Amino acid sequence: MCGGSRIKNRLIKTQIGPASFQWIIPRIICVSLLVLFAATLCLAHPESAGPSVTKVEPPSWWTNQRINPVRLLIRGANLNGARVKADRPQTVVSNVRVNNNGTYLFVDVRVSPAAIPGDYPLIIESEQGRAMVPFRLNAPLDASRNFQGITNDVIYLIMTDRFADGDPSNNTPADAPPQANDRRNPRAYRGGDLRGIINHLQYFKDLGVTALWLTPWYDNWNGINNCDKPWCPNTSYHGYGAIDYYGVEDHFGDLASLQEMVQKAHAIGLKVIQDQVANHVGSHHPWASNPPLEDWFHGTMKNHMRDRFQNSVLLSPHANGDEVRNTLDGWFSDDLPDMNQEEPEVARYEIQNSLWWVGITGIDGIRQDTIQYMPRTFIRDLSNALHQQYPKMWMVGEVFERDAAQTAFFIGGHNGWDGIDTKLDSDFDFPLWYAALDVFTGKKPMRALRDQLKYDALYPDPSRITTLTNNHDTRRFMSIEGASLEGAMLHTAFMLTVRGTPQLYSGEEIAMEGKDDPDNRRDFPGGFPGDKHDAFATMSRTPQEQRMWQWTHDWLKLRQQHSALRKGRLVDLYYDDEAYAYARVDFREAVIVAINRSAGEKTILIPAAAIGARDGQVLLPLNGASNVDVTNGQAVLAIKPKTAIAYQIIFRMERARVAPAKSK
Repeated sequence: MCGGSRIKNRLIKTQIGPASFQWIIPRIICVSLLVLFAATLCLAHPESAGPSVTKVEPPSWWTNQRINPVRLLIRGANLNGARVKADRPQTVVSNVRVNNNGTYLFVDVRVSPAAIPGDYPLIIESEQGRAMVPFRLNAPLDASRNFQGITNDVIYLIMTDRFADGDPSNNTPADAPPQANDRRNPRAYRGGDLRGIINHLQYFKDLGVTALWLTPWYDNWNGINNCDKPWCPNTSYHGYGAIDYYGVEDHFGDLASLQEMVQKAHAIGLKVIQDQVANHVGSHHPWASNPPLEDWFHGTMKNHMRDRFQNSVLLSPHANGDEVRNTLDGWFSDDLPDMNQEEPEVARYEIQNSLWWVGITGIDGIRQDTIQYMPRTFIRDLSNALHQQYPKMWMVGEVFERDAAQTAFFIGGHNGWDGIDTKLDSDFDFPLWYAALDVFTGKKPMRALRDQLKYDALYPDPSRITTLTNNHDTRRFMSIEGASLEGAMLHTAFMLTVRGTPQLYSGEEIAMEGKDDPDNRRDFPGGFPGDKHDAFATMSRTPQEQRMWQWTHDWLKLRQQHSALRKGRLVDLYYDDEAYAYARVDFREAVIVAINRSAGEKTILIPAAAIGARDGQVLLPLNGASNVDVTNGQAVLAIKPKTAIAYQIIFRMERARVAPAKSK
C-alpha cells in the first residue's frame, strides 16, 4: 500500500459532525489530490508498492511426508524485505530468501504431524502492504493402489499429441495461433490428449502391455516458432520445453483429467510412467528472462555454452574439466536453458517437483529425460528421495549411447570411478537395441546379439535394464534400410523375451513406418477425425497391421504366462550367423527361445542339460511347433524360415528343495 493511500484512510476516518459540514467539499478535494499524488509516486517508484504473488510452487503438499519442511518458491513482485508468517498454527515458516530483484521468495514450511488436509495460507508482509500465499495440504492417495513401481512389466510409450483426440474442445487454447494446429505441418499439434488415452485403455489391456509411458505432460508454450532452419515452423507438441513444471499442458487436458487417466488405468491393471525433464526447461519459461537466482541456469539466454555432446568424457576419469563442463552445462539445441542442479535451491526444487507429481497423480514410475547431462550426485539424491517416500517407485534414465560401459556407469547398484552410486533403478539398453536393429535388417550376423549381451557383465544386475523396440527419437523399424515385416516380428520377439523390462513404441505393434523426426511421430491411425482406417479395431486393420499386432500380442501373452520370461536368468544355447537360441530359467521352468532369420529351415542342436533338462524330458512347444525329446543331454530343434519359436521345460518340485544333510 502506498503512503498516499494511508493518508486517505486517516482523512476518511476523521469524524465529521454537522458543524464541520462546510469543510466536507474541501476535504474531498484534498483527499483526491493526495490519492492522485500517491498513485503517481507508485508508478514512478514501483518498489514502493506492496508485495504481490503470482505463483506458488509447489501449490500443495501432504502431511507426514519425509520431506518436511517443504520449500516453497513464490513468484511475485516487491518481495524485498518481506516477512512471511503462517496463517494457521499447524505450519511454521523459516529460512526466507529473496532474490535481488524481489521477484522470487524461497521459504521453508514445516508441517505439524497434527495437521489435517485443508488450506494453510501464508502471509507476506512489508511496510508497503501484505499479500496472501495460497497453500494446501492434501490427503495422501492410497499407497496400496498407487506408486507401485515397474516390476516384470511391459511398457508402452505414447506420444500424447499423436495418439488419439478424445476432446476436440482443447485443440486450440485461447492463446494458440491457428498455425499451431496446421495438420499440413508435421511439427504442429495434432490434437491428441489425455481423454484420447482414457478412451483406449482397453486397447492396451487387449494388446497385453502393463504400463503406459506418456511423453511429458508439463505445460508448454502454445505459440509457434518461426526460424530459417529446416525444422521450422515448429511447436512444443512433444512436451520437452516446459514453461510450468507444475502445470498440465492445456492441449492435453487438466490436472483432473490426468488424475482420472491414472486412476482408470490402475483400475484395469495398467501402470503409468511420467516423462520428467529435470535437465532443462523451454526457452519461453518465465525463468528464461527472470530467473529465481543468478545461478539458476548454467549461463543465460545471451551467454551460454551449446552442448557438443561429448558424452564419453563423463565415463572417463581422465577427461579434462572443460569438456566435462560443456557436457553437463551446455544447452540442448542452443535454446533450452540448462538447469544448474549444483545450486542447492535448484536441486531441492526439482526433487520436490518430482515427488509432487508422484503424490498428486499416483503414478508408478518415472522416465527421466537426458539423465546423463545432470550431476551424478543429483541423480543419486533424486533417486534416494523417491525411494524414501515411495519405496516401490521406479525411475529409468535416458542414456542414449551405443557403449554398454556408458549405460552401466549410470545405472544404480554400484559405485562409479567417482565413488558415486546413482541409485538409478534402470536405464535404457540402447547398445543392445542398436545391435538388434543391425541383426534383424541383415547388416550383422545373428551371433552379434550374443556378442552384445556378454557386456551384461558390466551391470550389477542386467535384469534391471530396460530394453526397447524403438522410441519417439528414432526411426521406426519398418523405415530402416533392409527392414521387412518378418525382421520387425523377430526384433519384437527378441526384445520381449530377452532379459530386462521391454518397452514398445506406440505403432510398432502394427508395423508403422516413419523416418527421422518428425516422420517417426505420425498419428496413430484411427485416433483422429478423418483417418482413413482404424487400427484400434481388429476388423479395420490392414492384413500387415493385423499380422504384426497378433504376433506382438501372442508373445506378450507368453511373457505374461511364464515367469521365466519375466525374471529368469539368461543362458546362451546356440548362435551362428543365422540363428540364436537362448533360455530364460527360473526354479519352476526354462523357456527356450530359438530365432531363425534365414530364408530356409534351420536345424540346431542345443545343450539341454546345461539348463537342467534330463534325458527323457520333453520340450513342450509354446507356439505351434512339435514336442522335442531330450536325448544324451541334447535336443534337436527344427526352426522354420524367418520365425521364432518357444519351448518350455517344467522342473519337478524336488529341483527347488535342498537335500537334508547326512548324519555322521
